[in-house]
Amino acid sequence: MKLLMLSNPLAGRRRGLAVAEKSLEMLRQRGHTVENIFSDRPGHLVEVAAKEVNGAWDGIIALGGDGTLFEVINGMMKGNPELPIPLGVLPAGTGNSFSRDLGIGTHADAIELIAAGATRPVDLGECRCDDTSFVFINILGFGFVADVAQKAYSYRKWGALNYVIGVFIITRNLKSYPLEFEIDGRSFQRDNIFVEISNSRKTGGDMIMAPDASIDDGLLDVVILNKLSRLRLLSALPRIFAGTHLKMKEVEHFTASTMSFRTTPAKVLTPDGEITGTTPITVNVLPGKIRVFG
Repeated sequence: MKLLMLSNPLAGRRRGLAVAEKSLEMLRQRGHTVENIFSDRPGHLVEVAAKEVNGAWDGIIALGGDGTLFEVINGMMKGNPELPIPLGVLPAGTGNSFSRDLGIGTHADAIELIAAGATRPVDLGECRCDDTSFVFINILGFGFVADVAQKAYSYRKWGALNYVIGVFIITRNLKSYPLEFEIDGRSFQRDNIFVEISNSRKTGGDMIMAPDASIDDGLLDVVILNKLSRLRLLSALPRIFAGTHLKMKEVEHFTASTMSFRTTPAKVLTPDGEITGTTPITVNVLPGKIRVFG
């Protein structure tokens, strides 16, 4: 096969460069022709994928974390919404949540799946905001989860502690907000803390946000956490690692193909770990939209 690898050299706390070099060697040893392009700025891989999705490639490989996947897939969709070639997922980030649903534990596992050449259809989520639209393959969140991610980004110079700092600050200032939403035509109103719309089971590495989600069932799983105290919230967060948070009385779980959400005030979004867009949003599933090596 002739493959194009789009790599984030800063992924996994700058492990991306070494993983890319090793992966190129392994794929070439298996008889494949592979070219690599490194990202040099945010959004760069969107531009490259938009152009190269129509090139003479047998597949495009995204090497990095969930954010790299987000850039590459949205670039491919921008260049050709028919997605004529498959995607390879080569995890090198700190979370690598989506790759776990493909049964990929290491980049060596990914190499074997890509080299074998077999593909499977995978769903995408499509989100439309007032000023932008995008697709996501893993998860889309807003409320507490997105506020923490946004706050953590401003403390990124603190390294791995940035997320802990974000959780502390947002929890200290915790406030619920009015949420109106529709799920497959049914209308609801809630006093909300966060919403997570999941295509795959995990987020943030090993947090099992949607234990029953499937990447190829034509549905999205919606997990809604409603108003609760700060102490109750802090006790809830560890439960996500086991997926037992769904048993809490403050948590609601839906599966749906179309949905819309309105909040007061507008809330920032975190699709696949990136920070872009705000509510109100309309979301729908694109069943089997992309073929993925695996």
